[in-house]
Amino acid sequence: MIGGRALARLSIAGAVALAMACGQGAPDLVLDPATTAQPEPEAGIPEPGMREPDTNEPDTNEMEPQVKARLLETRSAALASPLSAETWGRYGMVAHAHDLWNEAARAYRQARKLDPTDERWPYYLGDVLSVQGTELGEAVEAFRRALTLLPDYAPAHMRLGNVLIALDRSSEAAVELTRALELAPALQPARVALAQVRLAEGELDLSEKLLDEVLREAPRHGQALATLGRVYMRQGRRREEARAIATRARSAASYNLYSDPLMGRVVAEGVSAVQIWERAKSFLENGNYEQAALGLRQVVLLQPSNTDAHLQLAITYGNLGDLERSRVHLERTVVLDPGLVAARIHLAMLLLEQESPAPALEHLERALALDPDNAEAGWLLAKALLQTGDLAGALTVFDRTRQTDGPTAGPAADRIPAWVHNEWGRAMAQTGQPQDALAHFRAALAENPEDAQALFYLGLVLEGLGRTADAVASYCRSMAAKANPPAGDRLQALGRSCP
Repeated sequence: MIGGRALARLSIAGAVALAMACGQGAPDLVLDPATTAQPEPEAGIPEPGMREPDTNEPDTNEMEPQVKARLLETRSAALASPLSAETWGRYGMVAHAHDLWNEAARAYRQARKLDPTDERWPYYLGDVLSVQGTELGEAVEAFRRALTLLPDYAPAHMRLGNVLIALDRSSEAAVELTRALELAPALQPARVALAQVRLAEGELDLSEKLLDEVLREAPRHGQALATLGRVYMRQGRRREEARAIATRARSAASYNLYSDPLMGRVVAEGVSAVQIWERAKSFLENGNYEQAALGLRQVVLLQPSNTDAHLQLAITYGNLGDLERSRVHLERTVVLDPGLVAARIHLAMLLLEQESPAPALEHLERALALDPDNAEAGWLLAKALLQTGDLAGALTVFDRTRQTDGPTAGPAADRIPAWVHNEWGRAMAQTGQPQDALAHFRAALAENPEDAQALFYLGLVLEGLGRTADAVASYCRSMAAKANPPAGDRLQALGRSCP
């Protein structure tokens, strides 16, 4: 991960309870003693060196070529240097990064045997065993060994706490999770896990307090919302309150990200386009566009014909304000799939932002040929015509889109986007229909009273109608909503100023 910083996601099953920074997720934790895994006998925990590494070659038949190459390369290096903890550990990290749990565990055990002073090998082994869920007692021991070497590493305390939850050792889990939060107060998954422990112990108010702290910082934290819903049910809250939380949970981010630099080194070994794509989607869900772009760039390098990856990378660059790179990937998407309406619409939006209406018209007309009832394409086509100066054509398309049988038909037709009202109002004003223009600008303001653009246009029409005082008030509101040099210019021309 860039800059030595990794973001991992927390996914906990009823019998497992651990996050993987690089692998597939598991269902949310349900603290139900009837279904929670029972502790394994301590006598069954192997000591370092009790197991020998398996030298059988892993099955690589269905692997992506670049994954197979990296795995076999690091495996060969380990076999060539059998007394090197680093080469065995590296092989384990590559296997770990690609969800090859058995190979990773065997390699980490050998690395730990060869160098018991390196905190990475027990830490990574604990993670692998936790995800497998079959040797949780050994996972606890591995994390405890890692913490003797790195006692103030908050993610290790959190991961150990999660495994202890899965083993129904809630008191021990609470100690580890509390310590994790003392070391790293912003470690939200640890706070959620501690709230789940308190919920299981019946401390409902304390659980709610912990979850409220998380949701103040991350309102779309999926596990926090789901857990809070269970707290509400146990508290006997009104059904409407519980339903509101459940609705928020359904639309929440499915991945919750946090910093784990050690696990980031494992993530960095991953070269699977499928896994990189999954991580990028988690970053997108959480609004971390910089990290999403890094991942998506890797995906398109590994899979140059991946249409969806090119489209998502283009949208991500757009969110970062890098319109040129966004345009490159949108154009590539259209070449790869000429019938992808979404790609043509996004490309047209970008072209209109760059005031290039002619090529935008081409893409919008093609989009409407493919999907005649696509309202978004219709509104954008009207905007493109307006940019070319074809006012009559723009008004015709505005009317036709409003009357379409597509998504804006019926009741939805009354929910025209504010930006459409602004563009439509401009066309009306320029064709000598000031009253209709006023109606559109006021409709935009009904949706957003602080719409600086609508306020400015409204001021222009009012000024044209001789209603100078109203125009000045509208210009001043426009400037208060957003720095607006044109509104300032009009005030200066009228010799007026804002109070």
